[in-house]
Amino acid sequence: MEQLGYSAFCIGATQLLSQQLSIFMEEHAMETYDGCVGAKFQDDYCQHHTGKRQLTGVKLFIARVNSIFNGRGFVAHRKLTALEELPIKLDRLLSEYTQYCTERDNSPRTVHLHENYSHGFLKLLEDDGVCDSSGITSAAVSAAILRVTSTRALPVIRAFLRFLAEKKYLSRDYSFLVPYVRPLQPLPSVYSVEEIQQVEAQVRNDAINGITSVGKRNYAMLLMAARLDLRPCDIVSLTFSELDFQAETIRIIQGKTDTPLELPMLPVIRDALQDYIKNERGDHPSQYIFLSMQPPYSHVSPAVLSNSVRRAILAAGIERNGRGVCARVLRSSLASSMVNDGVPYEVARRTLGHRDKDAIRHYAKLDVEQLRLYALEPPAATGRFAEVLSGRCSVK
Repeated sequence: MEQLGYSAFCIGATQLLSQQLSIFMEEHAMETYDGCVGAKFQDDYCQHHTGKRQLTGVKLFIARVNSIFNGRGFVAHRKLTALEELPIKLDRLLSEYTQYCTERDNSPRTVHLHENYSHGFLKLLEDDGVCDSSGITSAAVSAAILRVTSTRALPVIRAFLRFLAEKKYLSRDYSFLVPYVRPLQPLPSVYSVEEIQQVEAQVRNDAINGITSVGKRNYAMLLMAARLDLRPCDIVSLTFSELDFQAETIRIIQGKTDTPLELPMLPVIRDALQDYIKNERGDHPSQYIFLSMQPPYSHVSPAVLSNSVRRAILAAGIERNGRGVCARVLRSSLASSMVNDGVPYEVARRTLGHRDKDAIRHYAKLDVEQLRLYALEPPAATGRFAEVLSGRCSVK
């Protein structure tokens, strides 16, 4: 938890719950831990504590402990909640599939997503009386699919059914029963180069004039997002070991994809970082670069960067026209600018740190100049339509 940047309060709360769990097991002569022990401890804890925050905390703690003891490792997702119990044989299928996803080098977040959606599908099957793989028939799958409320779960369920067929748990592959629903892909919010420069100037002026006590910090983070296209989660988690001021490079392991990325430390970013570290950050021993100004001085959250961007956009008087105002718009704006400037997709993809080769094509929708090359000449107007265009008649 220290390596992941959790605050001293969260770490202390986890240590306290661990001690209480050990005492509980000693009092009840429990020598080994399993999910049943965790459930009993959680029930006992809830009987003696009524605070909403305490109850949420113990559920999160037990869910993480279960994940570790089931071989899935520590799950860093902050919204992790305990899953409802499944019949033993269905739970075994879920555990094997989760392990399969982990062995395929999926990120912890992706594994957690597959586990949740697959669990929900198995829960629907259980509600229909299915207790093991022999009860998973075409009729049972179809009935469960009809009650799935999230279209995002469908691809996961399809992959889960393929896995069960490959492992011979099913007599045939029922993944064909899962409909293909293409989710809507909204256009990313994009600001022009001039508008991004206005945002940078606004944050820089706040830093110079001391309007906020964290102006230099916010300015350095903003530049890294706008000039290097780093994800907000990677910016706020940046450590001193990832900065090389002599070689003027930044080397990180991306939090989302768990892949390495090396970027140049542009002079303007180098100067902003040194100004913040020297004049505003202080001598705090934390390994993280960007810290909060309040105890326990842990590294800031991505929301801090997004709030800074939002305030700068509004203060600069930029017309939003329905566009977003979070830190993500800096990333989408630079990606769109690269594509519009003719930068090859592969170069843009590597610069943004995408692992999926087709990820950058999402921004091709905004490549107006390239789309203009393929525009067809409209046919000449004829008949009544031509008369309407020329003004010789009106539309009734």
